[in-house]
Amino acid sequence: MKHLIGDKSFYKRLIAVALPIVVQQLITSSVQLVDNIMVGSLGELAIDSVAAVNQLYFIVILVTFGVLGGAGVYTAQYFGSKDFDKLKQTFRFKMIAALIIVFLSFIILSFFGSFFISLFTDNQEIISGGMSYLKIVRFSMIPWAFSVSISFTFREIGITKPLLRISLITILTNTLLNYLLIFGNFGFPQLGIEGAAIATLISRALEASLFVILAIKKGSVFNTKVKDMFKINPVVLKAIIIMALPLMLNEILWSTGQTVFIEAYSTRGENAYAAANITATISQLVFVIFGGMSTGIAVMVGNTLGENKLEQARANAKKLIFASVVTAFFMGVILFILSYFIIDIYNVLDETKAYAAFNIRINAIIIPIVAFNIAMYFTLRAGGDTRSTLIMDSGYMWVIQVPTIFLLSRVTDLPITMLFLIVQLLEIPKMGFAYARYKKGNWIRNLSNSEKLT
Repeated sequence: MKHLIGDKSFYKRLIAVALPIVVQQLITSSVQLVDNIMVGSLGELAIDSVAAVNQLYFIVILVTFGVLGGAGVYTAQYFGSKDFDKLKQTFRFKMIAALIIVFLSFIILSFFGSFFISLFTDNQEIISGGMSYLKIVRFSMIPWAFSVSISFTFREIGITKPLLRISLITILTNTLLNYLLIFGNFGFPQLGIEGAAIATLISRALEASLFVILAIKKGSVFNTKVKDMFKINPVVLKAIIIMALPLMLNEILWSTGQTVFIEAYSTRGENAYAAANITATISQLVFVIFGGMSTGIAVMVGNTLGENKLEQARANAKKLIFASVVTAFFMGVILFILSYFIIDIYNVLDETKAYAAFNIRINAIIIPIVAFNIAMYFTLRAGGDTRSTLIMDSGYMWVIQVPTIFLLSRVTDLPITMLFLIVQLLEIPKMGFAYARYKKGNWIRNLSNSEKLT
């Protein structure tokens, strides 16, 4: 048991790296909950309209995360090895890749947005409301590309406190603008869900501006001049692409798999669809630990591998995985308690509340298992074992979970609660496969010292 518990200095460093990210994401999740409630006060159709667009946005976000994650593996290790020239090249790759992804997504959603929304519902009011929201919020993807490229890089080099301050400013701005523009308070026009879209766009633009300023002031190890943006060594570029492709494919498959789950739940009616979205929003209040722990793993495993301290990286990984599971257990207890009263803040039908409460309690029970799997995923990724992450994450999802839920939603009359329960229970077998890939040790590699990158 001793090898699973770190000393005081270990947890001090973990808290310094992870806590600002946890607090940042907790604030974000809390405000998303407030936004959800504000939009929800307009009715369940409004919730479903915004949720359908956000599900599409979710896919764009995860695909971007996958590509940036491939570069981030090298960012963390180059920082550990103090190879700042190559670190700058990983940042340039992130900026270029993120802008390409969001530009393509902008074009696709501009022309085919209605079609994609109709995959979740055939209700014309929801489709119309979703398009009203999408036509504005799609522009927020462009400043977001700058923000995510810069914030990911700061995380990977262990600088997290400034990110919290920027998120706090952005979130407070978004909440205030939602209050003014959704309901028309203090003389502002009452714009409903279009007001929510405008608030998101303005707050994203502000966020990007603050991140650019932060990069100029405190990102000297990675920031770059515009004229040097395309200066990436072909060998480094090839290595990043090889690392990024499995992660990008994983995120595409995982996000589309989540979309299949949502579509399966929606077959049980609009109440079930709304309940699924409420479940996700409230559960995120405690799922924020995943963001903090993933950052902790990137820094305390990835940086250590880059320093060529391979055994220390292995020891750190064990302690971080254990800490993730223990923390998740206590967060699950909090979520279970919240499920008994937090649903009442929504202006939805009692049936919707009952579905959401059940699903949230399932999440509360299963969260330590999910935490274990996610910690395994980021540990494997920290050492560049992206093949294993692809197999254990989206590979498992599409071979086991997606076919199961798709068939059950079509050939049975099981309610959404049972469909949700089955999907979550299928996280348990994944633990064995994830642990087997971890034990093989293919992830214990110093990529920054690889002969292929010299």
